[in-house]
Parts: sequence; C-alpha cells; structure tokens
Amino acid sequence: MIRVLIALLIGGLAASAALAQGTPVQQVCPIDGKTFTYNALNVQPSHKLNLDMKRVDSFFPWPHPKCPGNGFVVYKSNLTPAEIEKLKPFVLSEQYRALSAIHSTHYLEAVLRKQLGEPPYDVAWALVQATWEVESDPKRYKDYATEALAMYDSIPLKTLANIRFRNLKRLMSGELARRLGEFESARDRFLEMRDNAELSKPNYQRVVEYQLRLIRAKDSGPHPIPD
Repeated sequence: MIRVLIALLIGGLAASAALAQGTPVQQVCPIDGKTFTYNALNVQPSHKLNLDMKRVDSFFPWPHPKCPGNGFVVYKSNLTPAEIEKLKPFVLSEQYRALSAIHSTHYLEAVLRKQLGEPPYDVAWALVQATWEVESDPKRYKDYATEALAMYDSIPLKTLANIRFRNLKRLMSGELARRLGEFESARDRFLEMRDNAELSKPNYQRVVEYQLRLIRAKDSGPHPIPD
C-alpha cells in the first residue's frame, strides 16, 4: 500500500509539472506577422483566490505570449489594425526594447495599455497581475505594487459606474498598502470600507475584518480570501 501511495504521489507531481509546462501552440505576432511557438496553459486554474485576487495555483499567473523578435506581449487576441499601427513604432523603439528585457509580461501589458490610452483601471489591473509574476522577488514586487497602488489611487471613484469595479479598487488599494507594509494607510482604507454601504455584504465584511486583523499583527504577507 505504501508503495502504491508513493507511486501515486510521484505520478501526481510529474503530472503537475507537465501541466505547468503548457501545450505548444502556434501564435502570430501582430507587430511583424511572424509565427512563433507559445506554451499555452492547458489546465483550468483553481477558483481559490488570495486577497490580491491571485489564484493559489503554483503555475499562476501564466505569462502572456511574447514575440521573440521584438518582445511584444500579446495580451489580448482582438487588437484592432488601428491599435497595432499605433503600437508598432513604440514596440520597435529602443525604449520598449529596454523595458522588454527586464520586465514581466503583465507589466509590459500595462505599458502597452498606457501607450494606447486605455482606462487607468485596466492599467492598474495589469500591474496587479504583474505583482503576481514577481512575488518571489521582494524588490521587483515592491516596485510593481507601488506603481499599481498609485494607479488605483489616481482613479476617482465617481468615474467607475460599475459598483464591482469601485469595490475592487477599494479592496485592491487596501491590500496593496498592507502588502507594502504601509499599515496606517491600509488600516484607514479598510476602516472606511467597514463603514461603506457598498461593501456591507457579509462576504466583503469578512475580508475587511480579516484585513484589519492582519494589519494589527503587522502582517504584510500573502493570504487566501477567508471562507
């Protein structure tokens, strides 16, 4: 029985490793039209989330396809011809080449979204996903998280018509402040959320109270959303 369990465990680990490698697919670079091979995610991620909305799977987040010649990240499949033409000079510039050499694919997504003049909310969300990619690197995590928090703080709530977006902006701002060790700022943010009618539902309040406990403990680490 023990041998069977060990075999099953080894097999399970091998299967997880294989899944994490992805499945090779052909991808066309929108900038130069060249075809390259990209390892696409071939498994459905877990629905379990951390407080920063990162799925708990070890292979998450999966990187965007990245063109080998120019470093363009294909962050969405429906780029219009006009968007491609607008991005092309920037992607082919020395500035983007330098950024592409050092930054994660989701950070480059944020750069490209800003270049297109997309909504700050979308840029902020891309920056949050970039923090997931560099979570094991404290220096890069701090840089990305600081930029993401600044972007969220630059968005007036009144410009977000969707209540879900308003609440996510509030929750992500507080989480980023806590993860950055800015405990006083994080506390003030979550105290405001505790008294806000838009966050009165029990699932929101569980998160708010949990965050306040983490803040009192001066805990800046990642944690799953409480059940």
